[in-house]
Amino acid sequence: MRQPRADTTGTPRAMTRPLSNQFHRLALGLTLWAMIGPAGMAQAAASPKDTEQENTVRAYKKVAPATVFITSANLGGNQTAGQTITGGTNAIGSGLLLDEQGLIVTNAHVVEGATKVFVTLYEGARLPAEIVGSDPITDLALLHVVLPPGRHATAALGNSDQIEVGQKVLAIGHPFGLGYALTTGVISGFGSTPETATLIQDRVIQTSAAINPGNSGGPLVDTEGRVIGINTALLAGAQNIGFAIPINAAKSVMAELRAQGRVIRPWLGITGRLLSDDIINLFALPMSKGLLVAGVATGSPAEKIGLRGGELNVAVNGDPWILGGDILVAVNGFEVKSPEQYVTVFKSLKVGQTIDLKIKRDGAYRLLTVTLEERPHPKMTPGQPRGPERVEFRPLSWRIDGGTTEPSNIETSF
Repeated sequence: MRQPRADTTGTPRAMTRPLSNQFHRLALGLTLWAMIGPAGMAQAAASPKDTEQENTVRAYKKVAPATVFITSANLGGNQTAGQTITGGTNAIGSGLLLDEQGLIVTNAHVVEGATKVFVTLYEGARLPAEIVGSDPITDLALLHVVLPPGRHATAALGNSDQIEVGQKVLAIGHPFGLGYALTTGVISGFGSTPETATLIQDRVIQTSAAINPGNSGGPLVDTEGRVIGINTALLAGAQNIGFAIPINAAKSVMAELRAQGRVIRPWLGITGRLLSDDIINLFALPMSKGLLVAGVATGSPAEKIGLRGGELNVAVNGDPWILGGDILVAVNGFEVKSPEQYVTVFKSLKVGQTIDLKIKRDGAYRLLTVTLEERPHPKMTPGQPRGPERVEFRPLSWRIDGGTTEPSNIETSF
């Protein structure tokens, strides 16, 4: 039998290899320790939880300096010798500094009807603000302040079309006016409010991040510090169900507010719902797919041409319907029988445009011509509570299919 060869000390070489390997690994470890030190070794071993926390802190520090505190007052009543006889209504909220020119986006309900608006910057300066424009339908408003000399942090706007359910988000604002605060959560879904439901292509982000009075108008942020939404409300009576306006929708509204002080939308003056096959087959009525007209606004173009709303109130599995009205089948020859068709046609219409409507009434088709007017801007009634606690949402179910988002049981006004 062949014996292992011995080294010069007389120890077999096969016996020296394990000890040699151990010394080699020990020397390598000591070398690494000397190169990067204890802090570096600890960082290399950082847990995913530590990394997530660092990202949250980093995102807050990035966006908080661009977040502002807003107070507004409606000094109602008569004035004598410069003094107000009756008290006014006060509101608080948050906002987002968009640029070095002093443009700030917030919620419309924060400044609705206000005669005085003040903005407090992150560094503490309190400035008077003017309302550039307001859009109650999307609950967005644009303010302007004259910034003091120096450099000011502004927000980086993200892309809300790429957000997903389950994605972590941060809500930043001034809840109850107590100062800067951060809450975290996830995107828990998408929904629609009674206000935004009037335009079926609009949706709002649903989040589990806590939103309270004073958060209105503040940013909803991803973990990279990009603003993906404007916080607007919470679900009355629920826990950790808040809503934010997608930043992509806000971008287009802000552009119009900046240019003309309002969002100009075409108006026919009807409310209704898109009929599904299930509803059509359920009732023995002469119906077909299209927009079932539920109501017609007084003084609207629809009323002027004699469009009819429904009169028969029914409930299908607890879901209310108003039957008996005209059914809008097509606009300018383009059908409006599906959500996609309706959105496409709606986006193509302009104020002052004369259009042809194909309707179905009493089982027969008719063709009507009408000129669209500008949609009136809704106003909050005096004394109506302000802030997210005033809003009661009716979440809708949304189906994601092939990259598109589509609401079910659509209610709309046009």
